[in-house]
Amino acid sequence: MRPDSAGNTFVVVTRWFRVQQVARLVERQGSRGSIIVASSRTEPVMAGEYLWCHTEEIQRCTIVRVVGVLGQATYSTLRDTLLKCVIEQPRALIADVADVRIATATVLSVFTAVRIRTSDWPSIPILVATGPHHAELFGQSPIRRYVGLYDSVATALTNVHQPPPGKRAFCALPHDPGSPRAARQFVRRTCFEWELPGTLTEDAVHVASEFVQNTMSHTVSEARLRLELRNDRLTVAVGDDNAAPAVIRDPGSNVRNAAAGILLIAQMAKSWGCVTDEINSQKTVWAVLRSP
Repeated sequence: MRPDSAGNTFVVVTRWFRVQQVARLVERQGSRGSIIVASSRTEPVMAGEYLWCHTEEIQRCTIVRVVGVLGQATYSTLRDTLLKCVIEQPRALIADVADVRIATATVLSVFTAVRIRTSDWPSIPILVATGPHHAELFGQSPIRRYVGLYDSVATALTNVHQPPPGKRAFCALPHDPGSPRAARQFVRRTCFEWELPGTLTEDAVHVASEFVQNTMSHTVSEARLRLELRNDRLTVAVGDDNAAPAVIRDPGSNVRNAAAGILLIAQMAKSWGCVTDEINSQKTVWAVLRSP
């Protein structure tokens, strides 16, 4: 199964997963949130070796309720699901793992990996509701330095602090040779309205132009341009419908999807990165610029 027109429910499953199990999950889910189901291997597996992530929104926070087995084989499923949720920029992300069977303590690093990859942008709080059975295991793990640990989703929600006020602007640009120019005009206009200094404005214009040009050159997708101003940091992000990550081009490399301007962006930005969503074949490239 794949996303419907509203993007409400999708199931990713191998042929070894029992159809009856999927049907029961979809029936239980109804029309709320999303379902992601993945078996942990591409070979016949024992009953119950799967990972199920149900997402819903409560108080503008995304709750990811995880059921099944979290092990080496299902690590990437949970990681990609959490990254997909984070780039939607909810107030906070809360992972409910109370009903998960944890195969080994090493897979808890999935939460550290997601936090580090998104610490500069979108930089939203990531909290984990461990439940009573996993409280001790999580409490002894190094991940406690990176994410908030709470006994339940309700407790986690009460500990989500309101983020500092910020400004956001969005612009969807068609797959057209004129889109990089339109991106530059949009960024200049937005930065003028936000009364940002000239140096920061020109850096943002350059970053947006390069990101959008990368989308035009290496995909057939539209470019979804976002600007976010929080404190003294301006984030420029561009999403498209191609999961191939943007990379820095080595002069001696023949990597096809390497972006010509990414190296310069990496030098001028405080930080930059690329978050991929393999499930929906999308990516978001972002750069954080600091006001001089």
